[in-house]
Amino acid sequence: MKTTEINFEDDLRYVKVKIGLEEGKIKSLGEIVAIIPVTHIAKKLSLNTVRLQAKIKDPSTFRVSELQAFAKLVNVEFLTLVSVIFASPPPSNH
Repeated sequence: MKTTEINFEDDLRYVKVKIGLEEGKIKSLGEIVAIIPVTHIAKKLSLNTVRLQAKIKDPSTFRVSELQAFAKLVNVEFLTLVSVIFASPPPSNH
């Protein structure tokens, strides 16, 4: 069995996103990546960072399986995550 290191700070980020999504406080994908860096999400989802950034700019390019894995990663219902991602404009590069 492969063991993985648990980074408590990362865990808190995921919990913060979960609570924010469930309480409706997080309203965009940009807010999620402001809490959990794209590099962390990409690594956890086994995606290339550049490819994930492109998907964040155009969420319609996400595969359903990627969105399911993303929802599982932050421990929220699939439809909760999808409704936030597709209800908001893509994050700006400012």
